[in-house]
Amino acid sequence: MDFKIRINKIFQAFDLPLPGKQAHIELAPYRNEIELDFKNKNPKIASTLLLIYPKDGETFFCLIERQEYEGTHSNQISFPGGKNESGESMKETALRETMEEIGVDPISINIIGELSQVFVPPSNFLIHPFVGYCDFTPDFRANEREVKRIIEVNIDELFKKDVIKIKKMSFKKSSGNVNFEVPYLDLNNKIVWGATSVILNEFRRMLQL
Repeated sequence: MDFKIRINKIFQAFDLPLPGKQAHIELAPYRNEIELDFKNKNPKIASTLLLIYPKDGETFFCLIERQEYEGTHSNQISFPGGKNESGESMKETALRETMEEIGVDPISINIIGELSQVFVPPSNFLIHPFVGYCDFTPDFRANEREVKRIIEVNIDELFKKDVIKIKKMSFKKSSGNVNFEVPYLDLNNKIVWGATSVILNEFRRMLQL
C-alpha cells in the first residue's frame, strides 16, 4: 500500500473510538484478573512514540531494544519514550525522548493521535502512547547509553496470520519465581510483549476495523 494512503487510513482510524481495553486484554489477559487501579498508586507519567515512515517503497515503524541495566525493563523491546518532565506536555515528552534515544528531530515528526493510556504495574508507570510519522526515512542515531539497537519493522508484519504467539515466561515474585504463559507479538523474529505489545495491538486493531 502506498505510504500516503496508509497514513490517511491511520488518520481515519483515529476518527473512530479506540479499541482500548479489548485490544489490551488480548495481549495482556492478566489485566482481567488483577485490579489496575492506577489512580491510587500515584503512578509516574511517561510518553512513548510509535514512529511510522517510508522505506524502500514500504511503510515501516521502529522499536528499540534497551540496554541491560538494573531495572524492570532491562533488555526489553519498546518504543522510544520516557518519563515526563516538569512543564512538558505528554506529546512534548514523546518527541523529546525520541530525539534523545534514536536521534530523530521533533520538527520532522507529524503527530497523528494518542492511543489509550497503559498502566505498567511492575514499574508503576502510566504511559501515554502517541502515533506519528515522518515523510522520509529517518537517519537514526541510537543513544548508546540507553539503546542497544534500533529495530525497523515493516507495518505489514502486524497483520501476519500468526503474529500473536504464546511463550512460557518466568517472573520474580517475593514468594519466588512463577511461570505464566504470556502472549506476545512475533515481529522480525523478536519477542515483543508487555506494554509495547499492548500498545501495538490496539494500533493493529484500529487498522483492521
